[in-house]
Amino acid sequence: MKPALVEGRPGVGAPPSSAPTAPMPLTLRGVTKRWEKRAAPVLQDVDLDLDVGAKVRIAGRNGVGKTTLMRIAAGLIDPDRGRAEVWGATPRQQRQRYQRLVSFLPAGDRGLYARLTVRRQLEFWARIAMVPRREVKARVQAAIEDFALLELAGRRCDRMSMGQRQRLRIAMTFLAAPDVALLDEPLTSLDDEGAEILFGAIELLLDRGGAVLWCSPVGERIDYGFDRTYSLEQGRLIPA
Repeated sequence: MKPALVEGRPGVGAPPSSAPTAPMPLTLRGVTKRWEKRAAPVLQDVDLDLDVGAKVRIAGRNGVGKTTLMRIAAGLIDPDRGRAEVWGATPRQQRQRYQRLVSFLPAGDRGLYARLTVRRQLEFWARIAMVPRREVKARVQAAIEDFALLELAGRRCDRMSMGQRQRLRIAMTFLAAPDVALLDEPLTSLDDEGAEILFGAIELLLDRGGAVLWCSPVGERIDYGFDRTYSLEQGRLIPA
């Protein structure tokens, strides 16, 4: 169960504080990661808080470490030092709970099985995302309708355009109703209609008390209002 909101908690977009705080949708503390022993860290002592309803963007050059940070936040890889928490849970100590609360949209077009139809892909993903069996059918149908996939429901994934595949991947990300959505370059291949569908899904997540972390390249034009924007430079988050 999610912690109740506490009067006097920092508001949306509050910076990290040394004072004890109630658990938040997403907390990163002292996250450090290097891929080679003698190389400079890709991430160095990264701190980040996402409170209830927060939508935060991280921008950076290709290869600067944005995806590494997202994968650590998703619990897919461990940092060399530091920790990631979602509502106080960590991927090492409460992995199943952590994975139920977090959904990650990786950059690119991975994660789709070419021969599965849209409906079968969503059904498969619902089970991976630990959606209760009795809810799978309804969740899948809702995702098909909410993400404008009705006409594509019976089409194989390898017979869809890049934009249609991206819409399906976004539907998969939100299907399990996560508390935290980690979105890595989510606008890739989307047209205006697809972008509006994405923004609508984000707002619904925020309205129910979740949070969103969005990563994209420097210079990408996004017609969406973020609470905070950072630049990732030399392993550190710099307020933009």
